[in-house]
Amino acid sequence: MTRESTSILITGYTGFVAPHLAAACARRYPRARLFGLTHHAVPRPAAPERPPAGVALMPGAVTEVAGAITDGARWREVLRETRPDVIFHLAAVSSVAASWRDPAHVLEVNAGGFIQLAEAVRLEGVAPRIVVVGSGEQYGLARPEEMPITEDTLPRPANPYAVSKVAQDLYAFQYYRAYGLDTVRARPFNHFGPGQSADFVIASFARQIATMETGEVPPVLLVGNLSAQRDFLPVADVTLAYLALAERGVAGEAYNIASGVARSIESILHTLLSLTSIQVEIRVDPARLRPVEVPVLRADTTRLQRDTGWQPTVSLEEALRATLDYWRHVVQVRAAP
Repeated sequence: MTRESTSILITGYTGFVAPHLAAACARRYPRARLFGLTHHAVPRPAAPERPPAGVALMPGAVTEVAGAITDGARWREVLRETRPDVIFHLAAVSSVAASWRDPAHVLEVNAGGFIQLAEAVRLEGVAPRIVVVGSGEQYGLARPEEMPITEDTLPRPANPYAVSKVAQDLYAFQYYRAYGLDTVRARPFNHFGPGQSADFVIASFARQIATMETGEVPPVLLVGNLSAQRDFLPVADVTLAYLALAERGVAGEAYNIASGVARSIESILHTLLSLTSIQVEIRVDPARLRPVEVPVLRADTTRLQRDTGWQPTVSLEEALRATLDYWRHVVQVRAAP
């Protein structure tokens, strides 16, 4: 049954995906109140010189509310203020590299933050659908015979970020079974698009290429492990999957969100390079190599498609071009006097 949302709360509103999701919500539910939870206690990322393609919102369409997701008392206040019937829980420390530097903090935010949310929902007596956003990284060192990965594949997390997301996922299921919270667990695999931080691989490549095109830096592109294969999906398709789960996902279930195709990082890089006219030297940067690297991740999305009817709609090359164009604009504007 399609849900007719009247109040929607998106956590992690200063992150990459949230503005795309807010725009999709505004289109789907034009009369709904939209709230974005931000954490103003830490420096907010600088706003891009223009909104990422496809995410323009009417002024005032999203009301920002401040609060740390690890603050249970503030969570209860936020729920009273917003009275959401859908919560998209995106807030997290999402950098794998950062998780190696401070694993305890990542666990506290990613798993502990969800616990504080769930406890506040339980104690306030509200009943929103909660789309709990995890990660395909949860599966970690999946074996070749387990490809494509289903939601029942045993998780073997290979980095502290992945461990924190496994813990969050288990808590979301436990709160569903113990207290009847209406949780749906999303497990998006690698996604990308305009507005993503250059800490992530495709954005990093696009930013470097855009900077080289201006002549600002030599045409030497720094890379990590190019042989790793990942299941990449454009952010527009990810946001539509989140909406589909809010509307038609089965309570308590977990859902993979992905393209179903594993592509090497090298192939992604070569597609991006085909979109520029400059000649680029590729150089491995040891600082970009991880202590443990998962060789292949490829997802089975049968459950998501069966339960919600979701299908990917954006081609990989189209999304890569949009990402590169976004960084071209950012670089050009920053270089302007």
